[in-house]
Amino acid sequence: MEDEKELVRVYEKILSRNKIRICFVAYDGLEALKKYVECTPKPHVMIMDYRLPVMDGIEATKEILKIDSKAQIIFLSADIGVKDEAMQAGVIQFLKKPVHIKDIVSATLNALGREI
Repeated sequence: MEDEKELVRVYEKILSRNKIRICFVAYDGLEALKKYVECTPKPHVMIMDYRLPVMDGIEATKEILKIDSKAQIIFLSADIGVKDEAMQAGVIQFLKKPVHIKDIVSATLNALGREI
C-alpha cells in the first residue's frame, strides 16, 4: 500500500515484469484493510508504506495480522525510527526509502519462496 500513485504504477510495472501478480492496490491503510478482507484468495505478500492517509501502515499491518496471522508484509518507509515498531507489529522485512526497486522485487520473491 502506497499513497503516491506514480510510485504505485512503477511498482506495478516492475512486479508484473517479474511475474508477481498483484491482487489489489490501496492508497490508504483503511482501504488496504478493507481490500484485504474482501480479497479472495488472499495475497501471499503485501508491500506496505508507513505514511498512509486515514490509517498508517503500522496500524493497517496490525489489523491485517489480527485477521490472518500468517500474512506476510514487507514494510517500506523513509522513517527508520519506525523500524522497531513495524518489526514488532509483525512485518517480515523493513526496507528504508529510498529503496531500489530491485530490493523490493528481491524481498517479494524471497517471501514467495522464489529467487530472481
